[in-house]
Amino acid sequence: MYTESKQQKRWLPIVAAVGIGALSLSLRAGAADPVNPSDRPAAVEPSQPLSLPAGFQGKDLRAESGIKSGLVKLTDRAVTKGDFNSLLAELSKQDKERAREFKGVDQAKLDGVIDQIRKQWRDKYGQDFSINDKNLVFNQQFAIAQGTVSDPTVAISHWPVPALAGEAVTAGSRSPADNQKQEEKAAKLNKGRDVALVRFPASHDLPELTVSMLHQLPGFWRVDIPNDRTGEQIYNDLTAHLTYIRDHQNQWPNDVADGYRMVAHETVGALYGVPVPGSKG
Repeated sequence: MYTESKQQKRWLPIVAAVGIGALSLSLRAGAADPVNPSDRPAAVEPSQPLSLPAGFQGKDLRAESGIKSGLVKLTDRAVTKGDFNSLLAELSKQDKERAREFKGVDQAKLDGVIDQIRKQWRDKYGQDFSINDKNLVFNQQFAIAQGTVSDPTVAISHWPVPALAGEAVTAGSRSPADNQKQEEKAAKLNKGRDVALVRFPASHDLPELTVSMLHQLPGFWRVDIPNDRTGEQIYNDLTAHLTYIRDHQNQWPNDVADGYRMVAHETVGALYGVPVPGSKG
């Protein structure tokens, strides 16, 4: 018959106490307040390191502050009433001029959605929509690659980069060899032109997106989109993304900085024609 030793008997109360303590901690953890799903980090597959495509040379331009400022202005203007053209001003020169050819903007419709979003924003976060800390909003989650054009004839076939991973470069950003000089001039991809890529991580039910940006004198960073994107498409897509934000306030993050990231993500999604979350595209 098995007989407990005196030493084993001495350990029994200690083991029992530890077990009861662990059970108590487990029960308390299970009873904690539920976490808003929007506040949990997105579970995504690791991405490839962000780098510029062929025709470009990576270089630290010390332009991170300016690049983030460009994203701030883009995001703020997306939810500012009164002038759709102010958003288009944050595009590269050729894209802005092409998009402004569309004259069918229903500004009143867009303003109605924006007005509701701004009221909802004050209700939820207790402040007006205004990004005051670009480094807090566009933090280390946003990878940035900087560099210059090294070979314009090669660069033009790879720019802007696909916004969605695995997406082919669109026909609107390619050109036949005999038209490359004309396209190169229009795209301003002259040798030595400063460029940047910003990767938005997958979050807020939106996929990972890569934003292509061009430096524009004297010190602005503008978003570059495929040459086949029209002003009408941008208007329709922005209206759809802002309407989605308005209609899903219950899913907004509890953290205001993450709320700004959500609006920024929806905005660049609209510029590149990414479907709203949950749609079939």
